[in-house]
Amino acid sequence: MLWGNTAGSKRTIADLCRATRGSAGLDLCATSYTVLTPEMGVQTLATGVFGPLPPGTAGLLLGRSSASLKGILIHPGVIDSDYTGEIKILASAPNKIIVINAGQRIAQLLLVPLVIQGKTINRDRQDKGFGSSDAYWVQNVTEARPELELRINGKLFRGVLDTGADISVISDKYWPTTWPKQMAISTLQGIGQTTNPEQSSSLLTWKDKDGHTGQFKPYILPYLPVNLWGRDILSKMGVYLYSPSPTVTDLMLDQGLLPNQGLGKQHQGIILPLDLKPNQDRKGLGCFP
Repeated sequence: MLWGNTAGSKRTIADLCRATRGSAGLDLCATSYTVLTPEMGVQTLATGVFGPLPPGTAGLLLGRSSASLKGILIHPGVIDSDYTGEIKILASAPNKIIVINAGQRIAQLLLVPLVIQGKTINRDRQDKGFGSSDAYWVQNVTEARPELELRINGKLFRGVLDTGADISVISDKYWPTTWPKQMAISTLQGIGQTTNPEQSSSLLTWKDKDGHTGQFKPYILPYLPVNLWGRDILSKMGVYLYSPSPTVTDLMLDQGLLPNQGLGKQHQGIILPLDLKPNQDRKGLGCFP
């Protein structure tokens, strides 16, 4: 019985099977032996099964209850009817180390009727997978995109503000060949990287046109179309986020929120989140000896 593809040949939805006659979903398995740890975050697992789906249907990719009982978290997803690439599973192990064997059933594909309403962009998804139609690309990111020029070690760089990134990233095509770099110790999550990226081997000094300055050690990634300025730079510039709702924004400002200032009566106090500093000497209930 075929639950997924472990033999390496290309399979389609028609090759999948259900666990029982009354099962609603088509079971999917991982194609290779995989070890997940909490530090790895969300990973993509290949199934060896390719689209498109049957005409007039869309797919909901859900986790199996047996996988949840083992500590495997399957992140739900939607498979569009015009997707022709390989169906992949988003999985993580948030609480412990999990081993997934090749051929192990961990997810299921639920086919549902497709009702098309509203306006659509005149293009086909084809084999483009995760994030190929998200807001970053469908919004107007030409003249209105939040770009910022920085002078880094005397050289001018242009990049996009990324409030969701902890550390800034410079595209490999913009990285000067004479600047030293090294392999990063930690992995980089959030932009599809599964291997250790490169990172500047020395602290770089940046400065913007308003006189803000600081030091940072950016990551260097290939195939990145733009440079990304993360919170390591934005926090030094006094950048803050606000709600698009005027009511919420006015409420926060009335309560004393001012950019780059504390919340005390005289605007004193911390302006950055508290760092977690565990007491390594503490012993007892709930603490490691």
